[in-house]
Amino acid sequence: MSGPVNPTPTARGNAAEVLRIAGSMTVACAIGAVVLGGVYVGTERYATAARATREREAVTQLLSLNAGSSVREISQYLDRAHSQVIYRQAGENGAAATRLVYAFDGTLVTRATVPVANEEPRAFEAMGRIFVATRDGRPGGFVVEGQSRGYKNVIRFFVALDSSFSIAGVRVVEHEEDPGLGAETATPWFQGQFIGRSPEQAAALDVTRDPMPEDWRGALAKLERRSLAEWRQEHAALIARESGNPIHAVTGATISSRALTDGVRTTVDHFRRRWALIAPQLGGPS
Repeated sequence: MSGPVNPTPTARGNAAEVLRIAGSMTVACAIGAVVLGGVYVGTERYATAARATREREAVTQLLSLNAGSSVREISQYLDRAHSQVIYRQAGENGAAATRLVYAFDGTLVTRATVPVANEEPRAFEAMGRIFVATRDGRPGGFVVEGQSRGYKNVIRFFVALDSSFSIAGVRVVEHEEDPGLGAETATPWFQGQFIGRSPEQAAALDVTRDPMPEDWRGALAKLERRSLAEWRQEHAALIARESGNPIHAVTGATISSRALTDGVRTTVDHFRRRWALIAPQLGGPS
């Protein structure tokens, strides 16, 4: 009866080679993961800071703010588990934040001051932010963050409102729509069509595929070379004429055009109702 067969030197060598290769690949993968992780952390921090800078610039431009202006930021969250909406106003210069909790029926549940470091649970759904501006000690308007489902993905945008809740400007800040089609909703000429509409006109916003009047098209084309304040002053009559008309869709991109238009309409409507609730608690103009 034969005994166990010892592996040949060749077999032992092959096994050792396999282990060596596997070990080398493991080490290489580990090093690669560390490098990629470091690059991600570094670039993500930079990207986050750059995004915040762009957003602050957008708020300043949309509301035509000056050096004497200040902006408060209010974050909104949805707590589905408890049927509540949370509003969190950041404190100035590192001060504590103000946290409001409302039931779905609009009843104030709690009002508290919380440390800035205390973040909201990840289970809460972010509902966008509200930027409240003060210009030279007086109300300077609002910028409300909203989003809507476009043709390809979510369109994230800012809607600027003056103190009477009329639309002062719209700015798409993130989208994945097709270049030359849906991406045209992020251009000044399309976004400029919303400017000057009263709360009542904003509530009736709709889209048309009819041709845009040439004088209105020419005026909107100048938005790229003018500040909003200068443009509104120069074309006040045209803005008043068009403020009661539908938004002219981008040719071949009606879905994207309607997505942004519907998003602006609902965002303005929701903000007006929410602000009536939270303004007395946050010391803002009602």
